[in-house]
Amino acid sequence: MNLMNLNPVVAATLIQRRQVARQVSRSERFVDQIGKLAAQLKLPVDKVAAEALKGLEEIVTVQSPAFAAMFDYGLGPLHTRAWTVDADLDALAKLKQLNETNALVYLPTHRSYADAFILSRLLRDNGLKRNHILGGNNLGFWPLGTIIRRSGGILIRRSFQDDEVYKLVVREYLAWLAAQRRNLEWYMEGGRSRTGKLRPPKYGLLSYLVSAIESGGADDMLLVPVSTTYDQMHEVGRMAAEEAGAAKAKENLLWLAGYARTQQKLIGSAYVRFGEPLSLKEALARADADGPGKWTVAKIAFEVFQRINRVTPVTAPALVTLALLGVRDRALTLGEVHELVLPLLDYADARGLPSSHLDELRSPEGVELTLATLKDSGVVSRYDAGTEVVFAIEPGQHSVAAFYRNSAVHWFINRAILEVALLDTSQEELTGPLERAWQSAFALRDLLKFDFFFSDKATYREEQKSESRMFDAKFRQKAVTAEGRRGILLNSPFLIAHRVLTPFIEAYFIVADRLAAQPVDAKIDKKKLTEECVSVGRQYVMQKRLSSPECVSREVFANALSLAANRDLLKPGAPDLAKRRQDFADELASVVQRLAAIEQLDEARRAPPPEVPSERVIELQESASA
Repeated sequence: MNLMNLNPVVAATLIQRRQVARQVSRSERFVDQIGKLAAQLKLPVDKVAAEALKGLEEIVTVQSPAFAAMFDYGLGPLHTRAWTVDADLDALAKLKQLNETNALVYLPTHRSYADAFILSRLLRDNGLKRNHILGGNNLGFWPLGTIIRRSGGILIRRSFQDDEVYKLVVREYLAWLAAQRRNLEWYMEGGRSRTGKLRPPKYGLLSYLVSAIESGGADDMLLVPVSTTYDQMHEVGRMAAEEAGAAKAKENLLWLAGYARTQQKLIGSAYVRFGEPLSLKEALARADADGPGKWTVAKIAFEVFQRINRVTPVTAPALVTLALLGVRDRALTLGEVHELVLPLLDYADARGLPSSHLDELRSPEGVELTLATLKDSGVVSRYDAGTEVVFAIEPGQHSVAAFYRNSAVHWFINRAILEVALLDTSQEELTGPLERAWQSAFALRDLLKFDFFFSDKATYREEQKSESRMFDAKFRQKAVTAEGRRGILLNSPFLIAHRVLTPFIEAYFIVADRLAAQPVDAKIDKKKLTEECVSVGRQYVMQKRLSSPECVSREVFANALSLAANRDLLKPGAPDLAKRRQDFADELASVVQRLAAIEQLDEARRAPPPEVPSERVIELQESASA
């Protein structure tokens, strides 16, 4: 490439990137690591060093003011104009103070392509340092990749598990940045969530930082959990389609132009909240107190995600979609939606949950306004031609509605599990009913541990005790008899297990059902099995064997397969494998049935008693008689 023919800013930036790559490659630590890897791979040091330098030149970044301006004022508005941003400014001020003496690693949730631009704008507007943002090289096309790599972005290959040299390059470049006390940012979920809730964390990049600190290559860094939640998103329809089986759109210039067009319409607010920062060095010390090993990084990632969940706000669209998704496609009047939402608002207030604009839902007018915004984006349908206006999820939009519901679903998981545990012990008199309920609760916790970030067992038990007191102030006294346990359920202001758990349990059932149908002596092809689950899951939903269209989810299927692997149900050849797989399917089928029973109980307890026909019905009857 002839640098003389390039724009001076571009040419200077290219030179700077190459200079950074050479600076890193000549550092004492990098040279030492190259020598060790060459010996391990039994390759000449020069060959490994040359390949590593090539990798460094591919990923190193600089923060050019000119390109940073393009990122902030060119690309930024293209991605973020659909939302007004609601951020925790007090937390940003504290982070600014911490950043004076500590390097920060921002670990945000990933819901939209807009995430990085929103956070960058917040940091810039509040006087914080610019981050080095790690992302996938699928965004490396011109001009996006050109701007990103020259404004602090580090674009790395999506997969490089078998490339030891490239792994070293990424690990050592991160260590070098950490040693320079540069701020970092990446998405531990690995990619955008297709379900609206946190995905299981990817540990690779965090393990590289841990390695840098443990080896003395860097000092401490503060991990900053970041939650970004959206009222609505223009791109969620496409993501939901991909989740249900559609091909993923390829990122390129044409895609970027289309994405920018979709962002022109304002669609609500984006809420950015910051969890309590976590010292990586202190976290390592605490994790090692339990015994060093491969779970150290997992424990730290788990703690980060729990801190994200604690600050993620409950939004109005989340509660309204939660109400509409639990009625098996039955349309609801405005009054019925309002009636379902009110006790959820009381619950959120009683628990002190973080929220935004929820008070508006206390009036029917506020609920109607939220329904109107969901209707405008095609998620909810409104029917006006009858005697009453009714609302329902638009056909084919259940996964989109579920995305919004799932942004807050973690706040209701413990309550949902407690309802199922109560149901399990309400059918008959039992010896030790509370202990039986605990067993049921812990069994459900184990089933869902790859989808939700539960506290450790001791803390979880205390959380459930607190939940039971919220359920009924005299829970313990009433729960000693089967009648009392049934009464707790029947007299509760709301039941939610069927609204919260059913889509996930039904998805797990699909996986267990298809796994039980596989030959026990054949190796499981996860990709092929997932496609089978998509196809059969659609069939089961069409046949009404399952009730939640959003249960057909590749992301949840993947978590169910992780659970199956955890229970050693994927490896072929075990003598009792067929039985254990069938037991797994039977276990999930049983939970599906119990959730259906809670749904029926909820309908029965909310059904009005027989009453005199309404005035309108009387008028019609009199008219017919005449």
